[in-house]
Amino acid sequence: MKCRASLAGLLLGALLALPPLAHASPTDPTWIPGFYDDNDYDDVILFITGAVTAVDSHIADTGGLVAVCLSLIASSRRQLVSARPLESLSTRAPPHPFS
Repeated sequence: MKCRASLAGLLLGALLALPPLAHASPTDPTWIPGFYDDNDYDDVILFITGAVTAVDSHIADTGGLVAVCLSLIASSRRQLVSARPLESLSTRAPPHPFS
């Protein structure tokens, strides 16, 4: 149980510490030509910190669609179930094969 608490604390700490560190890392000034090579993974930091609009905050209302699908499944299930119970002449299962 102590291990789970430590892991949860570590993950929470990483989630709280990494975004400020990503914003604190300065990117190469690309307006100075010839001095910076743009090959030190600053493009990844810009991608991560600039992806604020990647999260869709609009929640689609799919309640009606789910209800229609569930009613179609329920109506098709009723036709597949037999009203008569299955009969068996044997009252026990066959023996387990030993190998």
